[in-house]
Amino acid sequence: MTKQKKTYAIQTHDSFLEQKKSALLNAVYENHHQTAQQIYYDILKYAEANPKFSENQEKRLNQIQIIIKKFFPDPAKHSFPKIKMYNNRLKELILFSIKQSSKNILHINFQTWEKKLGLHPWQKDLLYKTAMTFQLTTGCSNFCRRCNEWALPKVRSHFSFNAILKIIRHMADQTNDEISLYGASDPLDWTEDEKNISDIIKFLKNLPIEYSILTKVPKGKESLLKKLLKMNANLSVSITSKNKARIKRIEQEIEKSISKQHDLDELLIPAGLDEDFVSVKPSITDGYGTEITPHGAFIIIPTFTSALHPFGHKKIRITPDTNFFPIKKTGRKALLVDYFKPLEGYDLEKNICHLDCLLDVQIESIILDNGSHELTPPGMRSLKEYLSIFEEKPRLQRKKMTLSVLKHLKKQFLSKTAFKDLSSKNKCFYLKKINTHLNLCKKADCLSTKLSAISFFLESISYYAHKNPVKIKIMRFLLKNEMERIFDTCTDIISHRPPENLLSDPDIDSFDIFRFYVFCLLNKSNDSAVLEFIKSYPSAYDSFTDIFVQNPSVE
Repeated sequence: MTKQKKTYAIQTHDSFLEQKKSALLNAVYENHHQTAQQIYYDILKYAEANPKFSENQEKRLNQIQIIIKKFFPDPAKHSFPKIKMYNNRLKELILFSIKQSSKNILHINFQTWEKKLGLHPWQKDLLYKTAMTFQLTTGCSNFCRRCNEWALPKVRSHFSFNAILKIIRHMADQTNDEISLYGASDPLDWTEDEKNISDIIKFLKNLPIEYSILTKVPKGKESLLKKLLKMNANLSVSITSKNKARIKRIEQEIEKSISKQHDLDELLIPAGLDEDFVSVKPSITDGYGTEITPHGAFIIIPTFTSALHPFGHKKIRITPDTNFFPIKKTGRKALLVDYFKPLEGYDLEKNICHLDCLLDVQIESIILDNGSHELTPPGMRSLKEYLSIFEEKPRLQRKKMTLSVLKHLKKQFLSKTAFKDLSSKNKCFYLKKINTHLNLCKKADCLSTKLSAISFFLESISYYAHKNPVKIKIMRFLLKNEMERIFDTCTDIISHRPPENLLSDPDIDSFDIFRFYVFCLLNKSNDSAVLEFIKSYPSAYDSFTDIFVQNPSVE
């Protein structure tokens, strides 16, 4: 049986520091302190050889230092005092970098930024079309302890005013109608000569682009906040213990309430120095799309917040080789994206298409998704919930809704024309939609679709596990409690029954069985039945019907 090779349209290779962070965590989890010490030495040597850190490099170094602080609070007790010496030296390098980069704040012009990106015209168009975050500065004057973006302390650089205007114009030209003017920064920090964020807002008011601002209101910027409020700027203030009293005074002065987020008593963002590197928490990113910063441009894919992704998302650098841009979806629309399905986006010709496989970061989320409600906010569908739609009760409910579904499809395709007048393509689409619904009302077809979906997920995990042994070890550590529970409860049930038999048994929780097989792949133990199941049920994602089907490319 020969299978077509799946290829990724987005390169998600980890940087050197990301790889070393993962290796360090794995060594710490396994109590291999000698190995951890050697890895930290390698990190230090890299930092010494490359002392001009980019924004993301410095963030990674900060995460590495917090890992050491949490797991080696007293290095001498571990008989590896060199870790403390390496940590102090790395801290010196970071402090020196902060001092140097914040001493002479740069204003990056458009030509310099665009040349560094080196993108082709079609890539630029899609970057601007899918941009959801426009970070005006690098670094932040607040440097909040709970920042989910791990913002760097002190402002280091700004986009120039003209660069900002050009980028915003390009967004408007690409019909991008919404942008957030913040990221790992505070928009009120941005200045150039006498200009500030209010000048950018004035420019935006003449364009068909909605914007949003989230600020901590840096000290000394209170008058600017008042000016923005008089302009009816679309802003919210992120409340912390440090600015709560100041914001309250401003409200009293202007006799007007200010829109607030993250009020201290309700602040539950698991980020920044709150990251424990031992648990899996909900995503803290609510959008798919691209991010523009003074240091470059990135594709953003939401993830669960964990040691693998402390930001709550994966940043994938956009390069001249990038040939797929996910369709921008933010807020509630982003929650409706099923993260476990191949992404929808734009190809080289700017046509809407789907990837034929999952990104590594999506596979990681599938592995980490234990099906608990705590991990999935309202509006987001978990993998457990998705698999439940193939059970008997939902199937019967779909059957009852057949008439209304057919009426809806008729309205969608035939409200302005007769069937005979449809194009051949739309006739095919119409009939395929009807057949898909009718098939999912049939018991056998419903089961077949479920088996195809589970096979697709397991094959993706099997492929990923071979390429990422270190990350697999990290996830095994993060999931050790669930893994122990699943093996204890499912081993006797599974016995020698084949997966397709277990997954079709209405008295057995399919999600628990799925998790059992996931853990078999992670441990590379008792996985022969899983591999045989994958081989017997080759599958692919049909983007038009939005279901997993038997893969026609496999013979």
